[in-house]
Amino acid sequence: MRATENTVRQDRRPRLGRLARTARGLAVMALAVPVLTSGLGTGTAHAATCVLEENVLQQDKLGNVFRTDVKCDNLTGDVYGRASFDSPVTGKKTSTLSTFVCWTRGQPHSGGNTVWYYGKGDTAVAPFTAYDGWGAMESNKLLVPAGTPHPFPGLPRCPWY
Repeated sequence: MRATENTVRQDRRPRLGRLARTARGLAVMALAVPVLTSGLGTGTAHAATCVLEENVLQQDKLGNVFRTDVKCDNLTGDVYGRASFDSPVTGKKTSTLSTFVCWTRGQPHSGGNTVWYYGKGDTAVAPFTAYDGWGAMESNKLLVPAGTPHPFPGLPRCPWY
């Protein structure tokens, strides 16, 4: 008899049909998607962070020594041998938090200026692996806080300008 009572109780529960469950799930997703995707690709909803670090010691494969750097959120992309798109790609930035040791002027880019930042890529690109991924990345790849100018305040200009 207990089995029958359980069956009766289960039958009295309100049932959502497959269509109703799907609609409820889609409604929840519709509310969540704007929160999860806001600012993707634009940096607008993302609170960009950059930290200037002094008294550090970094050296590139050419023997240049750097004692100041900036650690910033960034977009992924190519690292060029010079501050120009016709320069060979020496590395790739695959992480979204990177260190840059100086800035230089170069070819205009979609960021609306000629500022490029010099740093080490996360991976080196053949046949330039001897440079260990060091090179320049256009300034619009750095996600600096709103109102922060390029070049980043306090970061030195590269010695080869």
